[in-house]
Amino acid sequence: MTMYTKIASLSGALSMKDAILEAWKAKLVGWFYVGLAFLAAFTVMFWVLPRFLPKKVTKTGKYVKSTLTILGIGLLLLLLSLGGGYGIGLGKGKGIGAGDGTGVGVGKGDVKEKKHVTEGELDIAVTGCTVYVDAEPVEIDRLKARIKDKYDDTLTVVLIDDYSDYGTYRKVVSILNEILTENQYEKRKEN
Repeated sequence: MTMYTKIASLSGALSMKDAILEAWKAKLVGWFYVGLAFLAAFTVMFWVLPRFLPKKVTKTGKYVKSTLTILGIGLLLLLLSLGGGYGIGLGKGKGIGAGDGTGVGVGKGDVKEKKHVTEGELDIAVTGCTVYVDAEPVEIDRLKARIKDKYDDTLTVVLIDDYSDYGTYRKVVSILNEILTENQYEKRKEN
């Protein structure tokens, strides 16, 4: 079995401009304003204070480190404030981060559909996180009932690992082991 991971779930439905506008609308306002305050403090420390303080104060390592730290914190807070689901950060939405990801795949992609239908066989194919019974997608909750409806003694049950997700494949195997014995179905790997 191979591990299948859906990586391409970032922003296929939105253009870059639309994604940035949506992120701006959904920003976490409190973090955004605190990030702006840190950037204002950086501006004061970098451009204003050096004109009034002696050079030996502004050239010390502590002053430079604190100025750069304030800049880093400000930029980090601005980045996290846009995380309301569309970027990297906390929130519910369409990006990478803790939350409910609801994004769509990147690009259209040309994917050849594989038909797993063989006469005289009940083909159960696991592709990624999707389970197909004779090339028809079936939810894993309804798989047991679907197999019982289609199975008769004349059919050979074949479990096909078509670049499957490990957890989904193991669930299908356990369902098949409940319905059939280990020797009543065969396992194949899609090449």
